[in-house]
Amino acid sequence: MRALILVLALAACTPPTSEAPEAAPAAEAVAELATVATPASGARVTSPLQVSGVAPANWFFENQFPVRLIGASGEEIAMAPAHPRVSWTDPGPKEFDAELSFTATGPATLVLEEDMPGEGNEPRQVRIPVVLE
Repeated sequence: MRALILVLALAACTPPTSEAPEAAPAAEAVAELATVATPASGARVTSPLQVSGVAPANWFFENQFPVRLIGASGEEIAMAPAHPRVSWTDPGPKEFDAELSFTATGPATLVLEEDMPGEGNEPRQVRIPVVLE
């Protein structure tokens, strides 16, 4: 009987449980996107623009993926391939570099895009706002 009373007393003193908070994005989901080391978001950039970062190996096809500068009205200002610093066939994320030349000025978006996504899938993208000078 004492044990039952003790269990009931403990249950009454225990705060109610709430639903678990929504989990942060899984590391795997974040690792599926390229990350840009340079330029920083909102940076004022000049031509030629040096782009560097890290991308999953499956973003590359035949040792590259496209990097574009898109103007405020949606026009493509420049495009260049990003190349890994090591073989794209090695497993794991790859550091990459790209260089874009342009003559335009004003707000733009740097777009990194996965090359050759799986059938029926939209290519994954990373978009970084920049200002062209």
